[in-house]
Amino acid sequence: MALTTEQPGPQSVIVFDDGTAACEIRGLMLQNVRFRPGGRFLIGTEVPVPLYWEQYANHEHPERNAGSHGALRVIHQSNGKVTIECLGATASGEATSRYLLSIERMQNPVTYLYDIQAFLRVAKQKTWLVTPNPHHGELEFCNFWPDGAFFADLKKANRYRGCYLLHGEQVTMIPHHHLESTDKHNLLLDAGDRLTWLLEEENPVIEILPGDPITAGVCAYMWDVHLAVKSCHDGKTRILPEGTSARAHFKFSSMDRTEGQRLVDRARVAVARETYQVPVIVDGVHTFAETLATSRNPADVWPWETEVLGEPSGIRFLVDRGIGYDDEVSLCIDSSSPVHAAWKATALGPAFRQPPFRDGDRYMASGFVRQHLTEGTATIALRLHRDGQPGLFDPSTYEVHRSALLSGNRDWTRVEVVTPPISPAPDRVHILLEINGSGQCWFDNVQILGRA
Repeated sequence: MALTTEQPGPQSVIVFDDGTAACEIRGLMLQNVRFRPGGRFLIGTEVPVPLYWEQYANHEHPERNAGSHGALRVIHQSNGKVTIECLGATASGEATSRYLLSIERMQNPVTYLYDIQAFLRVAKQKTWLVTPNPHHGELEFCNFWPDGAFFADLKKANRYRGCYLLHGEQVTMIPHHHLESTDKHNLLLDAGDRLTWLLEEENPVIEILPGDPITAGVCAYMWDVHLAVKSCHDGKTRILPEGTSARAHFKFSSMDRTEGQRLVDRARVAVARETYQVPVIVDGVHTFAETLATSRNPADVWPWETEVLGEPSGIRFLVDRGIGYDDEVSLCIDSSSPVHAAWKATALGPAFRQPPFRDGDRYMASGFVRQHLTEGTATIALRLHRDGQPGLFDPSTYEVHRSALLSGNRDWTRVEVVTPPISPAPDRVHILLEINGSGQCWFDNVQILGRA
C-alpha cells in the first residue's frame, strides 16, 4: 500500500491510497478528507479547510486573506507519507502564507494523520491592517467545520451532539446551541490540548502542537471552530509592521465511538447561564417572552442579536421585563450618546433550516415602537443580500429598506416596512430594530418576513 499524488492544477492535488482518494486540495482548500480507508468524509466540500491565513473579519476580502497568488507543490513522497507545501498571499502582497501539510498512513489500525504547520509573515516594506475580534484571535489559521455538523436541509439530521475540549485529564462539553456565549469564546489552547466533536461512529479531532499562543472560538451558527493567534490585545485596530510573523502547528486525526463515549461519560458541561434569557426567533408575533430557557430543543432555535456601528460607548441592550405593548416584556436600546445600533434577527431562510426565499416576492416586517429620544430616530428595517451577489459576509454592502423614521417622544406606535419585489431572490434577510441617535426606545409585538 502506498500514498501517491496527482496534480490537476497549480493550486490542487489529490492524495491516493492504493488508488482511492484519501483527501483533496482544491484552490488551496483541504476537502473530501478521510481519516481511515473507506471511512466517510469528516471534512467535506461545503466548508473545506483553507490552507492559508486569513482574518476572521470580512475574510472574503482579498486583502484580509492570504489565499491569492496560490501555488502548491509536493515536496516529499514515500510509501506512507506525503508532504505538500501551499503558498499564498494577500492580493497586494502585504502578508504571505506558507503551509506544510503532511499526510501519513498510520498502522494498527490503519488511519490517516494530517499534520499542518502554518507560517504567516508581513512582507518587506509592507504593513497589514488587522481588525479586532472579541470572540477569539484575529489571525486565523484554521476554520474547521466537521462535515454534517449542520445541514440546512431539514430532511437531514445534524451530526454530533457537541464540541468537546480536552485539556489534560479535564473534558469540557460545549453544547450545541446557536447563542453567542462565553462558553464558546476565547478558549485558550495549549500544546497538547484537543478539540473533538462527538458522538458518531467516527469523530474528528484537532490537536494543538507547540507554536504561538492560540485562542479559539466555536461558531454559534454552524458549530465550526475558528483557531487563531491574537493580535489586537487592546481591542483596537492594529497595523502590523513589516516582518511581523505568526506560526501555528496542529494535526487532524479521528477517534471511534467507543473512545468518544469514554470522554462523554466524564465530561462536564460548560454553561453560560446568562445567555439562557436571550430572546429567540419564533414563528408569528414576537412578544420577546420566548428564550432559550423556554425552548424544548436549544439546538433548533436562533437568537436575537445586537449590532453597533461605531464605538459602543454608553449603550445598553435590554430585555425589559417591566414594559411591553400588551404585556410586560419588550426589547430596549438605551444610549446616552448618539449611536447607530440595533437588535437584529439574522437566522432566517434556507441557510438556517427554513423554507427558501422565492424570486420576485416582497417582504414585510411590522411592530410597535415606544421611545424617549433626545436626538435622532427609531425604526424597523429589512436588510437583505441577493443570491449570487458579492459581499455575503459583509452586511455593510446589503440593501436596506426602512419603515417610517420616528423621532422625539412617543407612546406605542405601529410601524411597517415593505420591500419592492426582490429579484434575484435573497439568500439572507435580516430584521433590524434600530436606533440612530440617543435616548431610549422599546420594540414589541414584532412580526417578520410576512410576504406582502
